[in-house]
Amino acid sequence: MGFPTLLFPSEIASAVELRETTKGMEIWDPIRKKWLIAVPEEWVRQHCIIYLEALGFPKSNMTTEAGIQTGFKQKRTDIVATKAGKPIILVECKAPAVKLSQATFNQAFNYNQSVDAAYLWLTNGKQHLYWDCTANTPCHSLPLAESV
Repeated sequence: MGFPTLLFPSEIASAVELRETTKGMEIWDPIRKKWLIAVPEEWVRQHCIIYLEALGFPKSNMTTEAGIQTGFKQKRTDIVATKAGKPIILVECKAPAVKLSQATFNQAFNYNQSVDAAYLWLTNGKQHLYWDCTANTPCHSLPLAESV
């Protein structure tokens, strides 16, 4: 299975670990410390983890697939990056073929009602949208960990 090139610096893409097994392609998740089936959304998620690490957020300050309560439903966040125990960035990942839409933003916004991160990052790997929750406005990039 070939994976599309995503809109990340080349050093991010080259750091994603893949392996071929009898079950097919697997991708290494350094947060959960295990090999996962390499589906398109996971391909995007692993790029995001490495990018957040490049911004200065250590893997030890990230969670993936953490359960949260939204209303009466249990949901899972794709990635949350924290600093000093405070959620800084909530990442909502989609597969590259999935268009980012108002529904994607609404999903991330609803998750953030429970998480209370300062920033939202919506991405399908080909398009990146950032939202500053403190200023309640779009922003052009994510902050470095040292600046928050």
